[in-house]
Amino acid sequence: MNVLLLVPSPTHLHLGGIATVRRYREGLQKCGHLCEVFGDTHEGGLKQSLEGTIARFKPDIVHAHDALRTGVQLLGLRTPWIVSLSGEDVHHDMLDDDRGALVCEVLRRARRVLVPNEAAAQRVEQTVPDAVGRVDVVPRAAVRLPTTGTDLRRSLGIPRQRFLVFLPGGLRPIKGQHRALGLVRVLRGAGADIEMILAGPDQDPQYAESLRAECERQPGVRVLPTLAHDRMGAAYVDADVVLNTSFSEGAAPTLLEAGILGRPVVASDVPGNRDLIRHRETGLLFASEDDMAKQVMALYRNRSAAGALGVRIREDFQRRFDGPREIAALLSAYAAA
Repeated sequence: MNVLLLVPSPTHLHLGGIATVRRYREGLQKCGHLCEVFGDTHEGGLKQSLEGTIARFKPDIVHAHDALRTGVQLLGLRTPWIVSLSGEDVHHDMLDDDRGALVCEVLRRARRVLVPNEAAAQRVEQTVPDAVGRVDVVPRAAVRLPTTGTDLRRSLGIPRQRFLVFLPGGLRPIKGQHRALGLVRVLRGAGADIEMILAGPDQDPQYAESLRAECERQPGVRVLPTLAHDRMGAAYVDADVVLNTSFSEGAAPTLLEAGILGRPVVASDVPGNRDLIRHRETGLLFASEDDMAKQVMALYRNRSAAGALGVRIREDFQRRFDGPREIAALLSAYAAA
């Protein structure tokens, strides 16, 4: 089977999407299918024609990742096509006054609609009744990143004994990084030796600029440029806790990457995160900024409890989010399309 995978571009601003699509491509190719990725360029990269690519490659199925940014391009396409929804599709774009009608039209016309969990499937079916019976749950795989990259602590001069909070993810309002800016000040005020690092692409330039300016006024908080893929595993391992502050999520790649490496996780209590994290069993979920500070402080004070959470989340992710299961669910959706 020839499969054409579409990813939002420029890909350096959509790291979660390109990581998922590349994982799909690798898994499908191992099963003997021929795959191409369309849109896998940086800003300024060679722009290809979607119509020309389809005419040349002659795909049996076209698979778009992100309804708003790639699925819209497929409206009217005669070749069978399906769409995977991002967390932003499900929780915002589908319901937006301006974009919602277009996203919902994509969901009506797609042969299959892929979501990462049952909660997202129910939300889609409630919003777009025409999609009922065509929604497939394809849980995201948790892939262990290499951990041999540059030591983040050593490169930044952070002492080993200092408690390091790592907050990865694209800088845009929905990711809510501003909610964490007072965390270090509060915990240092309570006597904690703590530092926080934010890292991710500037997906919303205005928000990113404001966030960086605020971080400069917050001792113990740094914002790094996007880390190369081969450095992310080492960055997770260097962290004492990985933080997620999103207002909504689908299946956060950063939590999957951190969890499979056994890192303790503190995440916002939103539907996508609740599907990944079992509160007090495999991680901690917070409902407010005060809760976030209390939970990070609890892990700071009890390193053995933090380590136990890391062990349990790794074991849980190994069981629930393995690669073969993801590709099997993907192929099932293709067959149904």
